[in-house]
Amino acid sequence: MGRKLLLTTLLVSGMLSVLEAQTLDSLRRRIDSLEAKVSKIENRIIRPQPERRTETRSNLEAGGYGGFVVADVHKTQLTIGGFVQGDFIYDFKEMGNKEAFAPSSIPINNEDEGQLTFAARQTRFTILSASDTRLGELKTLLEVDLFNSNGAAIPRLRHAWGQLGKWGGGQTWSTFMDIDVFPNILDYQGPNAMAFGRQIQVRYTGPLTKKSTLAFSMESPGSDTKLPADSGLTSRQLFPDVVAQYRYNFTDATHIQLAGLFHPITYDNYLDRDHTNIGWGLNLTGTIETSVRGKDIFVYGTTYGHGIARYIIDLNGLGLDAIAKTRTIVQNIPVWTVMGFYDFWWSDKFSSTIGYAYLRMETKAYQPPTDLQSTQYGVVNLLFYPSYFVKAGIEFLYGKKKNIDGSAGENSRIQCSMMYKF
Repeated sequence: MGRKLLLTTLLVSGMLSVLEAQTLDSLRRRIDSLEAKVSKIENRIIRPQPERRTETRSNLEAGGYGGFVVADVHKTQLTIGGFVQGDFIYDFKEMGNKEAFAPSSIPINNEDEGQLTFAARQTRFTILSASDTRLGELKTLLEVDLFNSNGAAIPRLRHAWGQLGKWGGGQTWSTFMDIDVFPNILDYQGPNAMAFGRQIQVRYTGPLTKKSTLAFSMESPGSDTKLPADSGLTSRQLFPDVVAQYRYNFTDATHIQLAGLFHPITYDNYLDRDHTNIGWGLNLTGTIETSVRGKDIFVYGTTYGHGIARYIIDLNGLGLDAIAKTRTIVQNIPVWTVMGFYDFWWSDKFSSTIGYAYLRMETKAYQPPTDLQSTQYGVVNLLFYPSYFVKAGIEFLYGKKKNIDGSAGENSRIQCSMMYKF
């Protein structure tokens, strides 16, 4: 009897030990599984700490301000970002464009009538993705802001771009321009003399050496011409623009870039015969890092061409690519620009930008005397960065416009802005 009781006790104890070991092993596996799930969730939604000075304007325009990342989903990383910005603007004189400082919009002989403008239209929302494929890395960019030309604060498409390896297609910055020379300013418009614009295009970009690249693009056709209604002349879209770009990077912050533009301007005359003028342009730009420790940088650019007003930020939409000479002849208008801006960092918390830009049209004798001849743009500011995700500052802007007949208008502006990234 005693022996049976002992055997039974030993058997029960053994079974309990086995059950306990199995339970502990099951609990460990369950805990490991839960920890893995939590880690996966944490890795999917993260807010990486951006690098220093990501709030600079060129970096913002290039989409390099970070965001919330959804990672490891079918080998795709999705980034959602953007910023909210409020602008508080005071113009000392009359101004055509009240929310972006465009010297070409300054009224001639404008009166000393100050005006206050509050706006949040620079606010921006961006979605980027990066995927590993058998054909190379696939990148996409979708970006909108609220800066509609009609003044409505509704979403407006900025970028809709995809790139697989060396090939890209969609709408993004023209290959003719260099977004890295956008100075660190608050004004939405930017320097009057800058080659600037987003184009629908197909682009190839390939490396030549470790430090240089060569890019080619075919961009959306069309011209910005001013043709009298009774002339019998009408614009046509027949050939795409073609751009070639060479870039050499001395360092991560110093580069030089040369771009060439082939811009066909097609029109029909009153005899229903089509003609094509060949517009062309060259754009030389670059950045020079003057202080590696302080990240001070000088940006510069100069542009010259015939019939390329469409690609100059202060001329786009004014119909100055070409002008009618007769009922059968349209002639391109030459233009040249120059600009230079210096971004100086007082410390990690404060920076300033100062610079000047000039634009001049080589006008024709048969142009109306009220047509634009030249514009000037000057800026100085003080910016404050209390954190990686906040920027605030105050900026003084000066602009002047001059027409062919010598009449002119000028304006000064003070702009205060606050930006909050997300």
